[in-house]
Amino acid sequence: MSESWDGYAALPHRVGPDGRAGRVVLLPPAYDDDAAAAFAGLSPAPSLAAAIEPLLRDWIRLGLARGALPGRVEAGLWADALRHQAALRRGLPAEALWHGPRGRERAWLLDLAAFVEPDQSIAAGALGRAAAAAVTALEIAGPPDPVRAVAVIPANLAGALMAAGVPYAWPEGRATAAALLAVVLGAAAEASAALALRLGPCPAWTDRRAGVLRALEATIAALPPGAEAGLAGAASAALERGLVAARRHGLRVLGLVALRPADQVERLLGADSAGHAPVVSIVRSVDGPDGRPRRTLAPAAARAILALGLPASERDAAMAHIVGRGTLSGAPHAALARLVALGVRPESVEPHLRGAVSLAHAVALVAPGVRLPPDDPLLAGLERHAIGAGTADEAPFLPARLRAALAEGAEPSAREAMALAVAPFLRLGLDVAAPAKPRRPPAHSPHALAHAH
Repeated sequence: MSESWDGYAALPHRVGPDGRAGRVVLLPPAYDDDAAAAFAGLSPAPSLAAAIEPLLRDWIRLGLARGALPGRVEAGLWADALRHQAALRRGLPAEALWHGPRGRERAWLLDLAAFVEPDQSIAAGALGRAAAAAVTALEIAGPPDPVRAVAVIPANLAGALMAAGVPYAWPEGRATAAALLAVVLGAAAEASAALALRLGPCPAWTDRRAGVLRALEATIAALPPGAEAGLAGAASAALERGLVAARRHGLRVLGLVALRPADQVERLLGADSAGHAPVVSIVRSVDGPDGRPRRTLAPAAARAILALGLPASERDAAMAHIVGRGTLSGAPHAALARLVALGVRPESVEPHLRGAVSLAHAVALVAPGVRLPPDDPLLAGLERHAIGAGTADEAPFLPARLRAALAEGAEPSAREAMALAVAPFLRLGLDVAAPAKPRRPPAHSPHALAHAH
């Protein structure tokens, strides 16, 4: 069973025990079996196309009726842009919007790592266009709101840094993260101003104009140095355009950029990280074609290693050091003999190696009474051969910079520094109290407005 969606192929995936057992869903080639399980939890539709197309039809109808979309030609191009995001696993609506065009949460997720090119450059133009298309979708899709707050959520921030080969804990990592969010914010602000030109600014704009413009101006100065020159230039230009447009036309929607914990949509997108946190592990456990779990590199880590252009033998050795070979074949004879001496046949352990977390785990599955000596160097080498080290710290053929980029987790100080670096680009203007109008009480609570979503 297969089909196509607006020119994109769609392949069948059978959903396992994490979703609805036995169900088959059709997804574009960019999606994997783990994404199929996430999709099954989000939608009863048989395919991604069947889930997205009804939303697009409703949004086009509403957008044309309200003037958010200037004409049918423009509406068609905009819908094609959203299909492109979804088919390439770059962007998707937040979960609430899957259940109808008037979903309560107005948020759209963009997988930042999907905008990292194979040569590790950032497709900043494509990222900005994706953010702009998302803002228009959120204006159309959301319920009436005096603040008209929306959120374009840049998912997989640390995954994008890793895919680009930029260490999270380095100043360059913080500068790159800030620049990525600045591209999204600038493009979102410019799109919001374009909507304000057609539809008028949001009702809260009069009270919030000065504070929002100050916050937007401050983001330009808040960009830290250290990002790659092309990305840094794109970030500054995007913020400048957004500021000029906001001054001229006002903003139709506020908020614009937010970070949040991961949910099913991030899983559907294949994100390796959540919010501003680092990648937790560069090793994933996924179901193989035979239904058994197997270890594999997180996509961001695999892309970073592939970008080196190493000879196949060196690339495979580096990856095998991290995730193991999944087999005892090729292991030193002395290590295999040590296993036999303990009463364990290597061939009996073989089927369990791909999903085991350690050699002792695999042995326990076939010989529960056997305890492996914890400090045996031969068995430690056998475990590294079959199951891997789990990290890139000592992986062969990888330069020091990439090993730093593939580092898991981060010290608390590095996480705090990252949070500070990205903070200026989040929730534009919504955390600034609106001034009360003179001689009459405000129509709504400034405190409540400051925390609106």
